[in-house]
Amino acid sequence: MPKVLFYAGTAFCLFLALTSAGEMARELRAGSFAFAALPQSARSLWALAATFVAGLAIAAMFLRMAALLAARNLFAAFVAVLSVTGATATLAAVLFVQWRITTVGPEQLAELHFAVLMALGFFVSLSLLSLRPYFSIQASRFLSATVFFPLPLFVLLLAQEMFVNASKAPLPAASPASQVFFGVLAILFFSIAVHCIRHRHLFLEMTNLRELLDSRVDPGSRPGRPIGGVAFDS
Repeated sequence: MPKVLFYAGTAFCLFLALTSAGEMARELRAGSFAFAALPQSARSLWALAATFVAGLAIAAMFLRMAALLAARNLFAAFVAVLSVTGATATLAAVLFVQWRITTVGPEQLAELHFAVLMALGFFVSLSLLSLRPYFSIQASRFLSATVFFPLPLFVLLLAQEMFVNASKAPLPAASPASQVFFGVLAILFFSIAVHCIRHRHLFLEMTNLRELLDSRVDPGSRPGRPIGGVAFDS
């Protein structure tokens, strides 16, 4: 992938980690929730555009991970591609609804904004979980284990909204589940940014699909024994 896109995606991962940590701290202090440029302000359009660009850059990083995973686990790679595509589409929907809210008011679009925001949380959580095979191969056990947490935490948050105490649209109410959710996201995206910097050769070097799929020879085994169809060393 291009260097500009790689470093932009890494920087936005760090920015998203700081934003998630700040949101968790703000919920603990103020007991309220915020996202992007929902309050009306003169800078709302710029905030929406910056959020969309950041989402595209991070999605490109995840798609690169899915491409590296494809030779080892094709099913997980397909799920990752679909999840990242869904997350990007729902992010665009959230930002479009927010732009409409800033122009026509929140009353007409509040429930729609709440629904697409919940869909965004689901697809982001599913994207992280679908890339677990990649993290288990190339990253640490800590990162491969932590990606399990966002989806159950989001399901808990959703169950809270459906069966316990429904929030008033357009934003969900702050709760212990949402605070832990944002804390886990902060840790995850910071760890992903560190992983990308440490393994930047995987993202910047050109991928030769024939080399990934052709069999190789294991020098430590019997003479001439091939290793077929693997993209990563175990």
